[in-house]
Amino acid sequence: MTVTEIEDASREIKALDSQIAQPEPPADIQDLRRKQEQLREDRQYLCKKEEQLRNKEEQLRKKEKQLRRKEDELREDIKQPMARGGIDTSEEYIRRVLLKPLGAADVGGGLLSAPAAPAAAGVLFLDQPLGAKLPVQGVAAKLASTGNSRIWSYATVETGDWLAATAVELRFIMTVALTGWMVKERAGSDITTTVKMALLVDPPLKLAAASLGLEVSMDRNTKDMSGATGKRLRPDFLCWVSNVLLFKGEEKAHASQMASAVEELKAKMATPWNPALLPGVSMPCMYAYAAAGNSVRFFAIPSGGGAAQMTAISEHLDIGTPLGRIKVVHHTLKIVEILAGYAPHAPNIPMAIGRTVKELGAGGDVRSSMTLFEDFVRKSVDLSQQHGTVMGYQELEDMYRALSGVRCPNLVRLHRCDGSSIRLQPDGETAVLHLAPVGLPLYGAPESEADLREAVRGVLAGVAALHAAGFVHRDIRWPNVIWLPPPLAAAAATTAASQQQPPAASASSATAAASSSSPAGAAGTYVLIDLEHAAPADCPVDCRQPPYQLPTWPAAAHQLLDPATGRYTRQSDLYLVAALMWHLPFPLSDSGCDLRQRLATRQVPSAEAALQHEWLLQQA
Repeated sequence: MTVTEIEDASREIKALDSQIAQPEPPADIQDLRRKQEQLREDRQYLCKKEEQLRNKEEQLRKKEKQLRRKEDELREDIKQPMARGGIDTSEEYIRRVLLKPLGAADVGGGLLSAPAAPAAAGVLFLDQPLGAKLPVQGVAAKLASTGNSRIWSYATVETGDWLAATAVELRFIMTVALTGWMVKERAGSDITTTVKMALLVDPPLKLAAASLGLEVSMDRNTKDMSGATGKRLRPDFLCWVSNVLLFKGEEKAHASQMASAVEELKAKMATPWNPALLPGVSMPCMYAYAAAGNSVRFFAIPSGGGAAQMTAISEHLDIGTPLGRIKVVHHTLKIVEILAGYAPHAPNIPMAIGRTVKELGAGGDVRSSMTLFEDFVRKSVDLSQQHGTVMGYQELEDMYRALSGVRCPNLVRLHRCDGSSIRLQPDGETAVLHLAPVGLPLYGAPESEADLREAVRGVLAGVAALHAAGFVHRDIRWPNVIWLPPPLAAAAATTAASQQQPPAASASSATAAASSSSPAGAAGTYVLIDLEHAAPADCPVDCRQPPYQLPTWPAAAHQLLDPATGRYTRQSDLYLVAALMWHLPFPLSDSGCDLRQRLATRQVPSAEAALQHEWLLQQA
């Protein structure tokens, strides 16, 4: 049950009210009466359903308060044996527990690399004991473990060890797992399973990572993450080490859905990163869990093996039992050992697959967010917080759909041409876009003149296509340019070539210029992105006046805008392209300086003409 379900029920009730008040006139009065009666019954049912959902929501709130009280009571109980001024030794004890994090030998061809080895090795590894047993609170733990002595292979109530006795946070985590005080909720919904796994996996993982100085980040799907698309394409649990996705999980309501959870693990983000972004870099093995009701199982996804190679590396664990819960915590800590061994060898990846990156406004509200999927980026934009915009949502949608037929690999496009790639959220202010291609972000100018030439050539090709379609960009700067390595560049060129031919002759000539000027060769491809501040090329707005100025524009706005009218024109876009060539980390050649000067002083009539400048016609 979620707030969304309640809202859906309310909408259905309103729709039925409308039908009851104004029914379609049937052939005879008897049909009308029967229809009205049926609508009343349907409304009564939905009202009852809405009331049940609200009652359930209130029950969950009360349950949450009870759990928080129990958590506070348990923490106070665990603090009692602490000595020496209340020092919590959890991190120090974890370093004892994770005595020997894996080294380079294990990473290079061992548990995290070999396509065939990790499955069998993982089974043995997860069952190995830790460097020390995990401390739990005495009386409650003994009661919970009655009848199952295997628990004491993993846990201890021994308080003679001062380090164990004062490991407050670790003892709290373990006591919660062993007693099930906060995870005994009966299976019944995906969210129930998520709460259980969050209590058993997240706290020990965070504590162990902090103890080892490991750069780990985690995330879980939420009701507002990305709607049905995010739930369908993103695992329920994700854990990255230095932007490398190494551990993930899928969660279902009932044990009978285990097969479905396993299939979704195979299908969702089966590689640690998009392989085309780092061609030639070997990938590590990923680890995962599938949780369905109270049944949990761990898996390995070997590097290079693909989703079909995913292999179980644990037995089915029953988290409805103390032993099952303790083993989930134990296996999570063993996986942290693997992550710690890989961390020094992780490649530099600018953006993690599956992670949502948020941009905050001045008041702390989310202005926009981006989530990277395998072949597109999901972008959510709060249009009410986009200062300096000219177009509203409908104009933005019309522009993106118009550009979907443009054959230019250097310009961002909708991932698909159907309605799912751009939509307005029910709040009437948030636009959600699925955009392609996926590339590496730029944060400044390239390091060499040859790369700068390729970048400017690509940007101008994108600008030419945009101008030919009747729009101006208005926000051309390096953060709004991405680079596609050769494999992605080739794919982008193929996709662009398959787009529907635009009807206008000017658009055809622009895309021809783009294709000839931006081959998807060994240098890769540069793509102009972020069209949320774009405008029609003939927009009459005087941008010298607020609120149409962008804070990212150069200080000399009088040179950027039309001097007579203050309008932002196609020449203004070319001025911003010239600004890309300022403040370089190398001296620019005379030919490059000439192009920069011409673009900045309105001496080049169009982006197509700029593409014919001698500097851009030179080969690397």
